[in-house]
Amino acid sequence: MNKWTAGLLAVVLMLGITACGKEKEADGNTANGGNANQGNKVEATTDSNATPTLEELLTKSAEASKAMKSFSMEANIDQDITVTQGEQKQEQNVKMTITSDMITDPLQIFQEIKMNVAGQGETEMKQYISKEGVYSNVDGTWSKQPDDSVEKLLASMEDSANPDKQLSQFKKISKDTKITVEGDEYVLTADVSGDSVKELAKELMSQSGGSNEQTVAMMEQMNIKNIKMTSVVNKKSFLPTRADINMTLEMEQDGAGISLEMAMKTSFSKYNEINEIKVPQEALDSAK
Repeated sequence: MNKWTAGLLAVVLMLGITACGKEKEADGNTANGGNANQGNKVEATTDSNATPTLEELLTKSAEASKAMKSFSMEANIDQDITVTQGEQKQEQNVKMTITSDMITDPLQIFQEIKMNVAGQGETEMKQYISKEGVYSNVDGTWSKQPDDSVEKLLASMEDSANPDKQLSQFKKISKDTKITVEGDEYVLTADVSGDSVKELAKELMSQSGGSNEQTVAMMEQMNIKNIKMTSVVNKKSFLPTRADINMTLEMEQDGAGISLEMAMKTSFSKYNEINEIKVPQEALDSAK
């Protein structure tokens, strides 16, 4: 069961978090906060009572994002994995909370991840990502990724923050996308199934730098039955307030049938309030 859990987490988190990030980009290139009226040095664009077209919304959101220098986000992920082999069935629930601070230029990230796998307890990780390196603290021990992997990681993250790619992506699924108005917010939803869902998932993985051979092989075996993405955007600032992703998939491998249900809810805050992300001296001194 641990093998299935680890493998599926690698793929689904890549798809889920990247999709979430890309929805945020569609709504403002960078993910930015809870109440769009609380921003610091963020100017509103246009306040219109009319519902914009998809292209208008994505274009205005990309424009609004140019003022964004930093933000925070919190994502809560709930996954139910079922593995069936013959008459045996194993079920695994995985819950994760990811809180992140990000400065966009130059790209700097601090994140805390808590993962609880039913029956196995909780794992906590802190991570700093910047040109200085990638420093991780897992259960109290600091480690550093090899320097030659840092540039590639940062490049893939910066590439996935390209609003032009996001605009192109949503245009490809425009027939599955709807925009409604709820109070002071636009609600953008894309409910994708059938032939288009696999192409969307592949594109999300490709744009996130997901070229790992094992990940690609598992991806090819997946029957992703449905992906539903929701992004909520403030009408005045065109910045996101929250984003949800729900995904259902099935696959078979080594004679086992695997199914997964994932729900991911994300909120955004602290527009332009984060001025510095600094790797702790303890990490610099003790990382292996």
